[in-house]
Amino acid sequence: MNILLSAYSINPFRGSEDAVGWNWLLQLYKNFNEENDKIYVVTKKFNEEDTVRGIEEAKLKNVELAIVDVPEALNWFREKHSVFHHMYYILWQKEAYKWAKKSKIKFDIIHHVSMGNYRITGKMYKIKDAYTIFGPVGGGQTTPPALKYYYSKQKVYENYRELVNKVFMYIPWYKKHIKQFDAVYTTNFETKNIIEKLSGRKCEVIADISVPNEMKFLEIQERHNDKIRIIYVGRFIELKGLMFLVDVVKNIKTQRDFEVVLYGSGELEESLRKKINELHLENVMHIFGQVEHTEISQIYRDADIFAHPTFRDSSGLVFAEAMANKLPIVALNQSFAKILNDNSCGLFVNTTQSREKIVNEFADKLCRLIESPDLRDKLGNNGYNFVNTQLTMEKKFETIYMNFKTKSNENFNCKSYYLHQ
Repeated sequence: MNILLSAYSINPFRGSEDAVGWNWLLQLYKNFNEENDKIYVVTKKFNEEDTVRGIEEAKLKNVELAIVDVPEALNWFREKHSVFHHMYYILWQKEAYKWAKKSKIKFDIIHHVSMGNYRITGKMYKIKDAYTIFGPVGGGQTTPPALKYYYSKQKVYENYRELVNKVFMYIPWYKKHIKQFDAVYTTNFETKNIIEKLSGRKCEVIADISVPNEMKFLEIQERHNDKIRIIYVGRFIELKGLMFLVDVVKNIKTQRDFEVVLYGSGELEESLRKKINELHLENVMHIFGQVEHTEISQIYRDADIFAHPTFRDSSGLVFAEAMANKLPIVALNQSFAKILNDNSCGLFVNTTQSREKIVNEFADKLCRLIESPDLRDKLGNNGYNFVNTQLTMEKKFETIYMNFKTKSNENFNCKSYYLHQ
């Protein structure tokens, strides 16, 4: 059997979407490693060195890397603003399809895993006789209107992005393209609703993240911190809602001693420090630098609560990492967090209200967790069980590839594994 993994982003030594691509390769290798199986990975040149090293270190014997790139003169697209990066990605998808077509290889399965953008389908669905899988992909999620207050530079891009989503509802060729895949999966309900509405086809929701192998079934000791520690892990950019989080912390009303520690880096760091000082929170909120991968587990274990104030993430690997370390989550009730809410992995905030009410509700939910060790333990255990039994690559593979093994007609789809728990 010949399997083609279309992984624009893949790197064994990075996180986020690069890690998603790499984990899919490992899962495919685990399940298709017979003598007559061959896995081809098509990716961009930027990933070549690290991915070759990763394949060698993991001793993947039946994997072949296909490096595809756009003409050198157009490479500048990749280094510019995300709008131009998407142009580069569209060009790259065309080159990837050309490679697949010219290779003359009879592919049994073609799986598009990255980038996870529902608007850019590529053309792999055109490869004859291959079972084509698109996703999981996101992109349909949007920032709650009340929280756009916290945007400056990002606001123009957000408005542009929402306009593009609306325009896609009326593009006939998109409907044609998306319907030609044998199976389509999305990372959240917002994207699922868009695709189903504009294409008329069914698709399923399935996470694009999974518990890291090194964090599966960790032995977590009972926490006894005198000072309750709330942590954030991620980039310091407007999209992540950190200025919003500062306002939230200002509104936490409790007699318990607590602190909020921000791990990461980014363009907002100076502004964050300034706002923290202006609101006299310097004794409560602390900023640390970028976290090394080897240190991340200890950071989660030293914490009591995980706050993720992001405005529109499709999902987020940090969710899985936090749950693997039995941390209860506080986040906005949207996108992937809705699924966590359904499984009682934390406390989640209604986003269909005014900014002031969202801030106060977020603060109230953090306050409840600060003051209740029993609630922290209960929600932390729920998340731990969920991530270790449902958010695994094995479970995702089982869900997606059961379709291939039992395919009887174009519209066959199995139910998502966690939607009806």
